[in-house]
Amino acid sequence: MLRQFQRSAVLTLAMLATAGCGIKGPLVLPPAPPSPVVAVPAPAASSSTPASAATSPTPAPAEKKP
Repeated sequence: MLRQFQRSAVLTLAMLATAGCGIKGPLVLPPAPPSPVVAVPAPAASSSTPASAATSPTPAPAEKKP
């Protein structure tokens, strides 16, 4: 009789413990911090490129916000 009561108590406690999970809703993690931007040095201009291309580099495209 005592074993049956212990099993019932353990089963009831286990069910209550698992039923309490997620009552407040799903877990929401904060957004990740932005990754640092690493500057890449420009490659050296070779003698075969025209002088106008070396003096006016094209700007990098702007980053989009999420």
